Amino acid sequence: MAKLNDIAEMVQVDVSVFGIKRTKADIAAGQTDSSIVAAVTGKKIKVLALHAQAGGTATTIVFNSASTAISPIYANAANGGVVLSFNPAGWFQTNVAEALTATTGAGSSTGITLTYIEVE
Repeated sequence: MAKLNDIAEMVQVDVSVFGIKRTKADIAAGQTDSSIVAAVTGKKIKVLALHAQAGGTATTIVFNSASTAISPIYANAANGGVVLSFNPAGWFQTNVAEALTATTGAGSSTGITLTYIEVE
């Protein structure tokens, strides 16, 4: 039976093969399908970690593959947000050759930082 440290090491090595990437975006309130990561020919964008922080007014955010929702609705209080800690299996991913976008509610702007990989 593998030890927890051995499993963690295997996961880290496996993820590093794909080349972890990071990005940030500021999405204005009331946006539909605002681009976070551009589409990549022949690849899916798999989100491994995420932080989304609302401004001074409560708002919602949904992450999309192009224009199709791929996450639940995250309802963020004023100056609140959501954190999805590192998950080597990924929290959600786009369809092949589709951009990762976000749709926000009418509240305030939302700042996003995320860690992702491109997979086939």
